[in-house]
Amino acid sequence: MASEFSARCQHNFNKEPSLLYDGLRKCQKNPYHPTDNQAGIINLGTSENLICDDLIIPKLESLTEITPPELRYFPLNGMWEFRVELARFLTDKSKSDQVIDPEDISVTNGCSSAFSSLAYMIGDPGDHFLINTPYYGMTSVYMGNYMGLKPIEVDTDSDNMVCVRLLEEAWDKAQAEGKMVRGVVLINPNNPTGAVYSKERVLQVLHFAAERSIHVIIDEIYFLSMFEEGTFHSCLSYSQDWPDPARTHFMWGFSKDFSMSGSRCAVIHSKNRDLHRAFCKDISFYHNVPGIVQMKLCRMLKDREWVEEYLGESRVRLQKHASIVMSTLDSLGVSYFKPEGALYLWADFSPVFTKSPSMEEASQIFDKMIDGGIYIPYSKGFNGNNPIYFRIIYSIPESYLVEAMTRFSNFVKMYTSA
Repeated sequence: MASEFSARCQHNFNKEPSLLYDGLRKCQKNPYHPTDNQAGIINLGTSENLICDDLIIPKLESLTEITPPELRYFPLNGMWEFRVELARFLTDKSKSDQVIDPEDISVTNGCSSAFSSLAYMIGDPGDHFLINTPYYGMTSVYMGNYMGLKPIEVDTDSDNMVCVRLLEEAWDKAQAEGKMVRGVVLINPNNPTGAVYSKERVLQVLHFAAERSIHVIIDEIYFLSMFEEGTFHSCLSYSQDWPDPARTHFMWGFSKDFSMSGSRCAVIHSKNRDLHRAFCKDISFYHNVPGIVQMKLCRMLKDREWVEEYLGESRVRLQKHASIVMSTLDSLGVSYFKPEGALYLWADFSPVFTKSPSMEEASQIFDKMIDGGIYIPYSKGFNGNNPIYFRIIYSIPESYLVEAMTRFSNFVKMYTSA
């Protein structure tokens, strides 16, 4: 790369591309279509809800009103009317034990920006954050690429659950090595395993952090896509139990639950008013959501009857699609962690590995599946240590999913008989 660019730019340019980004790019270059491109790649790797377009598009098309304030400069942490509606919506849907104050909300252009903004505000370049593995691989990019925070990856217990004992060991090791740890990141439900962290488990992490005066970032971007009743409890539902509210930060966005990854709109909820003031003063200029988008989403949320019907139907469809994948995996003898919601499941591809699995072999299997017309990322994309695990997205159109499962079945049968 040309030397006139900054060292930071050259470093990022020369880094190996993310497995998840690389897979998406391959799918975009050669996308499957049932009539126009039957030899294309079916994307089972990018976490988007593609099964509710018939519900969300007509609704957005009906919201045609545009008012002058949407075309003007607005408060840098989001338009007030939108933040009021977000506060009401989150209070209701999270079953919050306190009425959420709109002043405790800032709007960002996606959860990726929320991660970057929080990283900027809680740490300095070279500082660290604890995160349990496996985890959504782009998280370390969002917090590290230009904010400079580095992950300390912590194993989970045998049930894929975050474990305070292991966090304590990682903390002690970091202290001995002179590393500055600024916080803990929790993604609940976990991406990619789908593990749901209980109230008790999350509170253990919050107490661990409070004892060390470090922050906790809780990403609940899938919390309205849980189709197993009663298994998930948002951290907002027990916010009065948070031991250190000023260092506890929640995020959520429209990308997954509302099938709108292209809307680029997310929320940071924090009771730390100084954090919101810092966001407005320093970094929100780079993370605004257009006023027209904010107000269209605001009007959508105000139609509470439609929102309820939409979320209910989305959950029904997600559960049906998850069943299609689980049925296929069961027939092939491929084990998996049964999902309680979200858009994916974490599958054990041991049957297609040799007796000594390795990341190199996982990469070969990944490439062969791409050649066979299906993109399913493996644990490397999620900073996992065990190469046998792959994440399968099931929130794609049913005809595409059925075709993908046929291709996957053929691949497994061919690979295991070779």
